[in-house]
Amino acid sequence: MEAWMTDRRRRVDSAPIMAARSLIQGAPYGSLALWGGAVAHGLRFATAPVDVPLDAPTGPVAVPRPQSGVSPAHPVSGRVSPAEEPYIESAPGGPAISRVLLLAPTPFAAGLGGGDLATRLNLCGSATEGGRWVSVAFGGWVSPLPAQAWPVAAVGFSLRHPTADLLDLGAGWSLLQMEVAEAVVRTARACVLLATAAAVGLLAEASGTCP
Repeated sequence: MEAWMTDRRRRVDSAPIMAARSLIQGAPYGSLALWGGAVAHGLRFATAPVDVPLDAPTGPVAVPRPQSGVSPAHPVSGRVSPAEEPYIESAPGGPAISRVLLLAPTPFAAGLGGGDLATRLNLCGSATEGGRWVSVAFGGWVSPLPAQAWPVAAVGFSLRHPTADLLDLGAGWSLLQMEVAEAVVRTARACVLLATAAAVGLLAEASGTCP
């Protein structure tokens, strides 16, 4: 029975997950919505490996993490039961732990303060492959990337976005880091909730990791 359920989840979830991967690969921008209501549109993003657990705080928590059952990615219904957990292939040892890096205007970055804020990264559009409409919302916590990490992070970021704005870090632009905790994938026919391991696996498979 367990094997049958796994095969069934693989078939049911393959189409929206493939569409989500395609969107992440091709999307030039995303929108970042903070739990308190502030939104920044048109942010370029990339991924990078991290050497700390996903549940380790990166600084003082400025906003309490949402209560159990409430999700930054899916505020109405954020709880994922084992039966709903999608099947995503991963390499031996599980998916690489990753964070999202975002290039944001410095005034917006300064408004984050020094702590982690609950946030949602929204991507929406037609998948590059097949043209299927898909929306992906990654939920987690965002904070400014420490300035001492900018030089290495900028090199990795430029692999996806070779923009001259990276030369203006600290003035007009700043780098943010987002800790991914979950994701919601929506298409015209499906809504799939991904817990942490599956959300990070989707992000890593679709985007790759920066060196």
